[in-house]
Amino acid sequence: MPTLVLLDLKLPKVDGLQVLECIRANKKTRTLPVVILTSSKEEQDVTASYDLGANSYVQKPVDSGKFAEVILTVCSYWLVLNEPPPVPR
Repeated sequence: MPTLVLLDLKLPKVDGLQVLECIRANKKTRTLPVVILTSSKEEQDVTASYDLGANSYVQKPVDSGKFAEVILTVCSYWLVLNEPPPVPR
């Protein structure tokens, strides 16, 4: 079981929001932290992501150095500082 999901909305075959819906619909993954990490700044994408249960929405930078910084910051928070919910049985 993953500890964190970094999910892009613009996936090649399946829409990221559909993936998020599936994650939230499954009892075993319902409380799994999902961070939307995407290039979209569209208000409708932000709203839909939170409505479907995303824990965070981060616009991904195009610069590779800044992208690495964002990944490090996001992972540091969710994997080190955040207290996760108990694992569902």
